[in-house]
Amino acid sequence: MKISNLSLGIGVPCNLPTVPVSFFYSFVHLERPDFTFIHADNGPIDVLRNDIVNIALSLGMTKLIMMDVDHIYHPKTITKLLSHNLPIVSALTWRRYPPFDSLMLRGDAKGYLPVDEWEEGELVEVDAVGAATVLFDMEIFRKMPAPWFKFRKDPETGAGCGEDIGFCQDLKAAGYRIFVDTSVPSDHLATIAINEKTNRLWRSMKSLEQQRALERALDTGKEPEIRT
Repeated sequence: MKISNLSLGIGVPCNLPTVPVSFFYSFVHLERPDFTFIHADNGPIDVLRNDIVNIALSLGMTKLIMMDVDHIYHPKTITKLLSHNLPIVSALTWRRYPPFDSLMLRGDAKGYLPVDEWEEGELVEVDAVGAATVLFDMEIFRKMPAPWFKFRKDPETGAGCGEDIGFCQDLKAAGYRIFVDTSVPSDHLATIAINEKTNRLWRSMKSLEQQRALERALDTGKEPEIRT
């Protein structure tokens, strides 16, 4: 796969005091064309992401992929994402805490729901993604005002919004389409690797809990107490 005039930046925001060895092993085994390594260290994640973008702009990069240090990367992540030649395309990542859902989100600032079903290897269009493994065309940052990544708060509800989801809202408002390549999963590191199997296990456990609550209600004649 070759993209004419490609100048790729790999941006790593180092917001953790140490880098997990599993991240390092997956990073060094990535298939990739010639690239420029860009990093920003020791600060809030939104500041680090913006610093990486500014460095990429100053170096004249044409593509930039963000790669967070709390992930394990599929070896074909970069080459697969580049092959689509899209303005914005992400690998498949997962929330690292319950309900371990996919960070393929549909909705808007009023609320998002995760995509739970897709065909294996499908390219899925979404409204928002986490920024951990997203490939951007640098023209996006040249056209949109800085700072691109920033934490936000809904003035009516007080609910917070992450720097990545907020930027996705800006991207959608500017007319960009956001895609996820489900053929390149990116496990989210916690005390365990968070992936599709973790999410499906959680969902099945919740279903079993609801079934047992219903069984108890049928035995007692009381309304079931179902946790959400």
